[in-house]
Amino acid sequence: MKEVKSYKFILLNTRFVLSLIWILSFQNCFDLYSERNQESPLQQSVYLIDRYYYWSDSEIGNPETIPEKDWIQFEPQKLGFKKREKAYLYIKFSDQFIRQLQSPILFSEIILETVKVYQGKELVYVDKNHDFIFPHLIPLNPEPQGSIIIQIQSRYNGFIGMDRDVVFKNHSQALIELFMENFSKTFFAPILLVLSFIFMGFYFLRRKEMIFLNFSILLLSASLIEAMNGFVGFSLRQYASYTVPITFLNFSFFPFTLLLFLICVFPPFFRNLFKLIVILHLVLFIISIFQHYENGISFLNSEESYNWVVVLEAFFVILSSLYVFIKGNQKLREIIIGILVIVLSGLHDTLVDLEILDHQFRIIHYGFFLMLGFFGFYVFKHYWELLHSINRMNAELRTKNRELQRLVQIDKDLALAHALQKSLLSSKYNEDEKIRIIGFSQNLESVGGDYFDHTKDSMGNWAILIADVSGHGISSAMVAAMSKMAFVGAGPYLQFPARVFHLMNRHLVGKTKNLFITASYLFIDTESYTVTFSNAGHPSFLLIRDHENEVKHLTAKGKPLGLFSHQSYEEQILSIQPKDKLLLYTDGIFDLLNEEGESFGEDRLKSLLWEYRFHNIQDLSMILQDSLFRFSNGWKHQMDDLSYLLVEIK
Repeated sequence: MKEVKSYKFILLNTRFVLSLIWILSFQNCFDLYSERNQESPLQQSVYLIDRYYYWSDSEIGNPETIPEKDWIQFEPQKLGFKKREKAYLYIKFSDQFIRQLQSPILFSEIILETVKVYQGKELVYVDKNHDFIFPHLIPLNPEPQGSIIIQIQSRYNGFIGMDRDVVFKNHSQALIELFMENFSKTFFAPILLVLSFIFMGFYFLRRKEMIFLNFSILLLSASLIEAMNGFVGFSLRQYASYTVPITFLNFSFFPFTLLLFLICVFPPFFRNLFKLIVILHLVLFIISIFQHYENGISFLNSEESYNWVVVLEAFFVILSSLYVFIKGNQKLREIIIGILVIVLSGLHDTLVDLEILDHQFRIIHYGFFLMLGFFGFYVFKHYWELLHSINRMNAELRTKNRELQRLVQIDKDLALAHALQKSLLSSKYNEDEKIRIIGFSQNLESVGGDYFDHTKDSMGNWAILIADVSGHGISSAMVAAMSKMAFVGAGPYLQFPARVFHLMNRHLVGKTKNLFITASYLFIDTESYTVTFSNAGHPSFLLIRDHENEVKHLTAKGKPLGLFSHQSYEEQILSIQPKDKLLLYTDGIFDLLNEEGESFGEDRLKSLLWEYRFHNIQDLSMILQDSLFRFSNGWKHQMDDLSYLLVEIK
């Protein structure tokens, strides 16, 4: 994978921060524009006119017939009441302001719930939508008719009437101002949607990173909230049967997505609590929806009771965030600040909806900006750390690949060395009419320092050598090869064991780099049935005779090869008989361990050979190999190279 340079991330991060600042600044400009232009619509506000209300238990076909004495004047700055069961609310005020307007409309931010508007005796507006929370732009006759009467029948459990901005405006002016006031929301929604798709892409690239999936869902929910508020929601009023459910469901879905995101980033204890809250959130939301089923689901009524659940969740999230923040988890600093911003702003607006706080302005929109900024910074930082971890892994992978290539090459070299070493060793089986030889070798590694050799001279006599280089592995194998060459060089003197070792030692001294060779050498004269032997610091060889009382070990004095120059070696002669067996071996047999850490040892070896002394040499070799294999549990506890030669006199 191509390495991602850190400066590219710095550029990306800088662009992200600058873009966020630009969007916030852009929004503030339009907010300032809205504030500067509040004076004009304020002069046409319905709150500046005498307003009257009338309650009726049944719908009145012509509200003009309501006697003047029955109309009750509103208190200042009010246009609504608490709901009265099975009643119609009528609100009346003058339409004289429209004289100043070319194409007059009545703009109302909120009217709950089904609406009929009369200008004089004329019915000018009908809205049969339930739970419609988007602005109303009600067209009016440009000629004053004396009064405007609004009929409202609400299924809503709480407030009934009109609220927020209720003003007379020109139609074009109202559309422009509505668009400008909501421009930042409308502009911000597609940005959130694009970011949602980007992080969804991150998730598919890194499937185990659930933080990207949950943040993508959170952005998608936020983009729908931003898009459906204000101008877009009003523009889609003809599709209110679709937009209203989507909007309300998303208002309840957003806390759910926030909890899912927190599960990814908070410590394990809080993750489990948030999972429990998520389940309770869904269950209570569904129960609340079906509890308020009146000729169809009423989202406003379900929200009225469900808001308390959101308030409790908000307090829990605030306490959890403060606890984690106090504990000093620096990695979650941006997340905690973003959580506190969105939860506090959402809590403020929810408490306003519950009429615990007075309505001044809604701050959830600004909370979205700040929360997504903090969350976005955290997720981008997480992604940056991910990229750097990938870079580190790539660097480590390249190092491992180089190491692997080196090891593969070493394995090839070892395989070649193993093949070369096998070519240096004599065959594991050899015989003629008087001698039978069987050999066995088990290296600790691919190559080792044990080797044996047996050769027959022109007179039919046999020269037999077994040697053990100190240590094991490649260095020992190289010295073993040198010893083999030295032994070949002593070929003219095979019948003189001491002379053979003297020549080998002279060739090896100073060339083995502190390694030395122990060896045992026999020359078998098949005519006289004698064995002349010498030893160079090697374990004794063993003689197995059927008529003897025990296995005998035979040796001669001599120092290991390759250590000292001008070294002399002792020769001894042994008479042999038909059916005698000789065992030459390396000390790897004695060093062989079992699972309890016990060594095979010389006594165990002699006891085994004596027990099976009457077996032929092939069977005896198989018994010996099997015993060594089982003792070490399949060579698992082998400590050194291991070799032996069994020689039988026919």
